[in-house]
Amino acid sequence: MGDYTDVLKRLVMYRKSLGLIQTELAEKVGIGQEQYSYIENGSVKISGHLLLEFMKVGFGTDELIAGRSYSYEADDLDRAINTIDTDENKNFALKLLAELIVNKSRQRREHMNGETADNMEMLDALSQSWNDFSMTQFVRTRLSLSQIEMAERLGLGIKKYRELERETIYPDAETLLSLYNMSNYQPTLFMNMSDRKTQIIKSIWCIFTPAEKEKLLNYAVASANILD
Repeated sequence: MGDYTDVLKRLVMYRKSLGLIQTELAEKVGIGQEQYSYIENGSVKISGHLLLEFMKVGFGTDELIAGRSYSYEADDLDRAINTIDTDENKNFALKLLAELIVNKSRQRREHMNGETADNMEMLDALSQSWNDFSMTQFVRTRLSLSQIEMAERLGLGIKKYRELERETIYPDAETLLSLYNMSNYQPTLFMNMSDRKTQIIKSIWCIFTPAEKEKLLNYAVASANILD
């Protein structure tokens, strides 16, 4: 389990790796040097908004929070989805692909390792709720906790927690770390970035053979193109 002081150490390390002093990085992310110094010494939390600004500078949020990056071999998936013209049709293809993967993988789950099995459970939940999917709600349900119990674990008031679960706000770095520690899921998935659905599908993509991947993609893309 990670500690917030580790996050701050990585923040300092990333800043120095870019050859920036505090004043320079503060300017890049749109805050004053004094406020930034409070962030590095832990007096002020790294807000969800600031996490997004750090990403623009080049800091990976997953590495900052979890101390690791997440990379999946899925160039074939990216190429296939990018052949679809509209965002609406891409969304349809991804949803269909998620449902196909879940159905195709039911008999394989007992042979999956821990992380792969966890990712499959996440993909299953995503495929069922899709546009209404909440990563925080998924983890809470998985842990069999009420909203009040989850809020207490995260050290949040119930009102703020409900906003977090509805994904109307981004978690700050300390909350994001807590979510990672209790679930071991990729931190940025809790931030509902534009490619979250694709990332969740990619997390399970490696279990299929090249021939299986080709069939899945051909079916999903062809079905989406029929919509035009």
